[in-house]
Amino acid sequence: MLRDVTWKLCCTLLFSCQIRAVVCDQTGGGQARYVRPPASADLSPSHSRLLRANDAPHAPEQIHLAMAGVGAMSVDWVTNPQENGTLMHTSKSEQYCNRLQDLRLNTTVFYGTDPTALLSIGQGTYTCYTADEYQSGALHHALLGLGPDGPLKANTQYHYQVGDPELALSELYSFTTPPEASSFPYRLGLIGDLGQTEDSMDTLDHAAALEPNSILNVGDLSYADGYQPRWDSFGRLIQSSTARIAWQVIEGNHEQEVVEGQLGFLAYEKRFHAPSVFSQSNTKLYYSYEVAGLHVIMLGCYADFSRKSEQYAWLEKDLAKVDRSRTPWLIVGMHAPWYNSNVAHQGEMEGMRSTMESLLYQYGVDMVFAGHVHAYERSGRVYQGRLNNLGPVYINIGDGGNREGLSNDYIKPSPKWSAFREPSFGMGLLHVENSTHAVWQWHRNQDGDIIVADSVDIVRALQWNSPGRGVLASNSGALVSMMKHCVQYVHQLVPLVSSLFL
Repeated sequence: MLRDVTWKLCCTLLFSCQIRAVVCDQTGGGQARYVRPPASADLSPSHSRLLRANDAPHAPEQIHLAMAGVGAMSVDWVTNPQENGTLMHTSKSEQYCNRLQDLRLNTTVFYGTDPTALLSIGQGTYTCYTADEYQSGALHHALLGLGPDGPLKANTQYHYQVGDPELALSELYSFTTPPEASSFPYRLGLIGDLGQTEDSMDTLDHAAALEPNSILNVGDLSYADGYQPRWDSFGRLIQSSTARIAWQVIEGNHEQEVVEGQLGFLAYEKRFHAPSVFSQSNTKLYYSYEVAGLHVIMLGCYADFSRKSEQYAWLEKDLAKVDRSRTPWLIVGMHAPWYNSNVAHQGEMEGMRSTMESLLYQYGVDMVFAGHVHAYERSGRVYQGRLNNLGPVYINIGDGGNREGLSNDYIKPSPKWSAFREPSFGMGLLHVENSTHAVWQWHRNQDGDIIVADSVDIVRALQWNSPGRGVLASNSGALVSMMKHCVQYVHQLVPLVSSLFL
C-alpha cells in the first residue's frame, strides 16, 4: 500500500510540476505555510557588524574581492587617513581629494599560496570622492594576476594582506580562484536588494553557510539613498563574505543618488570594481565576465538600452563572442525584471525587454536573474510572454532583506509562465553540476533557519540546433534525475502518508 501511494505521489510531482519544492503549483504561486515577519528597520550605526574593527586611520576595512578577467582578481578596500589631522596638513591643496592624493599612500597587496610566505606583491592606486558634506576615505584598488608574477593559478587558494606596510596591514585573508574554463562543478550565490537590516544579516549568514564560490548581486546594494556613511557601514557588513569570495554587482535604482545637484552613480562607481576593460564595455553600468563554465552578462537597466545605444551594440558583440565550448552556460543579471507577476514595479522594464529579449533568445541564454521586486518568483522557460522550451528561465531574487519590506501582492490569476512565487526574504544558489545540468534552489529565511522553498533542475538540451538552447528538465536524463529526487522527497513524507492512507 505504501509503495502504491509513494509511486502515485511521485508521478504527480514529476509530471504535473517537474520541480522539487516545498509546495508545487505549476500555474504559479507556491503558497507556503509560513507567517512572514514585518519589515525590519535599518540597523543602528552602532551595531557591532557595522562598526569599524580598528579605529586607526590607516587600518584597512571594507575589503572586497571581484573578478577582474581570466586569471585575475580585484581587491578593493578603504582607509581613513583624513582622520590623521597632522598628516593631512602636510598638503597645501585646497581640494580634499587633492590633499589625499598628495599623501602618496601605498596601495599594496601581499599574497601567495603559503600563508607564512606572501612572496607576491600587487600594487594599486587609490581615489576618493566628496558628496556635499561627506568626505570618503581613501578608496584603494589593486589587481592581482596582471603583473610580472603572471596570472593567478586556477582553483588555487591564495592568502593575502592589504594595506601600507609602513602604516597598517589587514589581518590575513584567503580566497580560492575559480576553476579553469569549462570546469565544473561551480556554486553561484544570488542576492538582490540586500540593504542593512536584521533580515539582511540573515541572508548574509545563510549565504555563508551555503558556501558559494562567488556571489552575483543584482543591485540595490546599501540603500544609502544619498546618505554616504551608509556606504561605509554596508562595506563593513558584507566584508566577512567579500574578503573571501568575489562579489559581482550591478547598479540598481537605489544606487542612483543626487550628489551636489547631479543624479548619477558616484558612490557605486567609485567603490566597486567591474571587469569593464576585460569585457570591453568601458563602463561599470554593464559588463560581462567568465567564471568556470559560465559566461555572465550584467545588463544596466539605468543606462541607455535603445537599439542605437552603446549598451545594445556591446551586448550584441559580447553574445556573439561567447564560446560555448569554454563557457556552455550563459547567464544574465540585471536589476529590474522583465517578467514579473507581482503588482510592484509592474511593466517598468517593458521597453528594455522589447528591445533586447530577442538577442537573449537568439543566443540561447539559459537563465536571467533580476531583483527590484521585493519577493521571489521563478518562471518557466519563456519568450515574448509565452512558455517556450527554448527561452530562458527568469528568476526574481529581490528579497535580500532591505528596510522597505516585502512586495506581498500578486496579479491574479497568475500568468501561465509563472512557475513559483512567494513574498519572503531569502537568497538563491545555482549549483552548476556540469555542462548540461544545474540545480537551482531558493532558500527562504525562516525563523533564523535556511529553508529550501523552491528547487528545480535546469537542463541544457544539446540536441537543439543552437548549442545554447535548453529545456527545463524535459529530456530523459533529467526525468530520471528528477524521479530520484522525487522519491527522496516523498520518502520524507512517509509518516504523513501512513497516517492519511493506512
